[in-house]
Amino acid sequence: MAPRVSFGAAVLLSWRREVAYIRHSAWDLVLLFGLPLAALVIVAAIFSAGVIRDIPVGLVDMDGSHLSRTVERNLLADPKIRLEKAPPDLSAAGSLLRSRQVYCIVYIPPGLESRARRQEPGAVVIYFNAAFQTVGSQAANAASAAVQAAVESAGAGAAAATSALHPPRIQVTVVGNPQQSFELYLASSVAPLVLNLLLSCAAVFCVGRELADGTVRPWAEQVGGRFVAGLIGKLAPYVLVYWGWGLTWTAYLAGWRGWGVQGSLSLLLFGELVFFCATAAVATLLVALTRDTDTALSVSALYAGSGLSFAGVTLPVNSAPIFTRAWSAVLPSTSYLQMQEQQLVLGSSALRSVSPLSILAMFVIGALLIAVLRLKRVVSAPPLQDELSIPPAAEGFLRSLFQTLRVVATARPILSTIVFSVVLYGFYYPAAYTGQTVIKLPVAIVDQDRSPVSRSFLRKLDLTREVRITVQSDSIGAADNLLREDQVDGVIAIPRGLEASVLKGSPGGIAAWFKGAYLVRSRFLGQALSGAVGASLHDALEPLQASRALPSPSVSVIQRPLYDTTNGYGDYSVPGVSSIILQATLLFGVAMYMGLRRERASWRMPPQEFLGVWSAFTLLGTVMTLFFFGFVFWFQDYPRAGNIPGMLICAPLFSAAVSALGLLVGSAFERHERSMQILAGTSIPFFFLAGLSWPHFAMPALVQALARLIPSTEAVPLFVKLNSMGATLGECASELAALLVVLALYASAAFVRLSVTAFSRPRPQHD
Repeated sequence: MAPRVSFGAAVLLSWRREVAYIRHSAWDLVLLFGLPLAALVIVAAIFSAGVIRDIPVGLVDMDGSHLSRTVERNLLADPKIRLEKAPPDLSAAGSLLRSRQVYCIVYIPPGLESRARRQEPGAVVIYFNAAFQTVGSQAANAASAAVQAAVESAGAGAAAATSALHPPRIQVTVVGNPQQSFELYLASSVAPLVLNLLLSCAAVFCVGRELADGTVRPWAEQVGGRFVAGLIGKLAPYVLVYWGWGLTWTAYLAGWRGWGVQGSLSLLLFGELVFFCATAAVATLLVALTRDTDTALSVSALYAGSGLSFAGVTLPVNSAPIFTRAWSAVLPSTSYLQMQEQQLVLGSSALRSVSPLSILAMFVIGALLIAVLRLKRVVSAPPLQDELSIPPAAEGFLRSLFQTLRVVATARPILSTIVFSVVLYGFYYPAAYTGQTVIKLPVAIVDQDRSPVSRSFLRKLDLTREVRITVQSDSIGAADNLLREDQVDGVIAIPRGLEASVLKGSPGGIAAWFKGAYLVRSRFLGQALSGAVGASLHDALEPLQASRALPSPSVSVIQRPLYDTTNGYGDYSVPGVSSIILQATLLFGVAMYMGLRRERASWRMPPQEFLGVWSAFTLLGTVMTLFFFGFVFWFQDYPRAGNIPGMLICAPLFSAAVSALGLLVGSAFERHERSMQILAGTSIPFFFLAGLSWPHFAMPALVQALARLIPSTEAVPLFVKLNSMGATLGECASELAALLVVLALYASAAFVRLSVTAFSRPRPQHD
């Protein structure tokens, strides 16, 4: 019978036991100190520029007029864009877009200026690459502003028609992030989510290894059967270290980078601690429920890694399908990011953050108590851990290939990682983006005009898909308080005299305020509101315009998205993230295979066996890649099949590069569980290093160079081009060449590490 110990003594005993283990475990020290430091440095470096500048754009000038030369001068003067190319026609411009030499094209049709003088309708069309939506839309918006200014200065737009009715301008203010910095928006969210994922895997292994190694009973006896105290002491080193990294990140962002904390700093830091406690508690629950470390690690990576998609960092989930809303609700990261938004960016009252903090506390208490009840049963029951084994090395290329495929088929953790996870992700990840854009976000209205025009505008605005008017206030201050208290996503103020200013043809405006914590969401909301304002006011003013027989502006500016014609966030995000999913699942599985070989002291192999193993995983990766880009994209109706022969060529090259990297990295792990534990936290940084949502030219040169060492850095734009844009292999030459270099690098390194040494040392190495 276990000796009785006090609660405090049990905590201390478990703490000392865990610290003693960590001190002698190199990989756990890496997970506690090396990986968090590397992740935070990389995230900080990626978004250090804050905003995107010098986006390359092109100009197709078919008019050759004074107006087109004014447009060109304005494009050259805008700091956000860089006029890079002047293709002779739209066909050449399309090739520049597909090869990513430019992100948008300004097209000036022939005879535009002469039509403008005759008051005939005409348009400058801006085509932008919506497959790279963040940078493409920013380039298009900057180009649109430059073109509009040129049109007005040349007397071809609304400014020339002095007697015309003037639609009011919209002045947008982003609350809490007026610079619209991606550092404050993305870096502030990405860093805690990466720490959350790393901590989750660390906590799973911390508890799960007791099951895998059969030491859970001695641990329970050591703490006198006090499971709550034992788990607190066991998890505390990990929670406190990661909280320290969270404090470091907050000090960097709020202090060193100067963003400050708009609300309560102490509440924000306390919320970080509760968030990490919830992460560790849920990870423990996963181990207790599955009684299998491999399964718990897989579920943990899926669960904790979904915060970026399902917690509302990009698209809100308020009108998403019930599964998406339910999954978002059971993620601790959803509540934490809401609290962080309120205190870091908006400056909400402390009372407003009580609700998300209470939910986090419920995660801690509930998960820990259920885990304790399950672990008490586990002490007297054997774990469900599979007895994994690797058969003796097969001689010859074909025998090695088929034997590796048999190992994958019979080793459940490897099979579920490489095959089943890909199938699951094909239906799970897109669920976060089924809405494609914002839907019915709550907005507060301040109508100080109370005119027929303003009332007509508000009726039409409330009928749009994007906006739901929840509050109509008489005070801008009261509406602003609703925004800062996180009760609405936007505020629209209609000033007194709006209708009169419109009828007189004098300047007038509508003010709009949006939250700046989630910039992509605010951008979608801003675009939706701007479009709704324009359309609604046009309908409201059309009878007045017609009755006065006034001229309309003769030159308009039109934006047209290419390769993602709906400009939907899912059609942009999922095709890019798919390469990260395929890389992660294959990389984890191959590294797990090598970890098993390390456990059996048979990880080095002759050259023919190495080629057989490598080819087997390359074949598996290729099949799953084609399945994802074929069936899954067809089923989910994402842009696809742009260049099928190119896909058939590039899929094996990508899979071969990832497989070689997995063999190389996995040979360093002394046990197979390390693959998921160590590598799971790399997926989020790898996605941003790929340059889809944040372009490489906005990153420091050293970060760009390091990113080139990751296969997905080339695969993400390569497969987006082939799938969504229909690019030729020539238009993918830069990515394809870089992928071949990475393939050669990792194949050579893995061969030297695993095969050359084995060839020179025939006897197995026991290390």
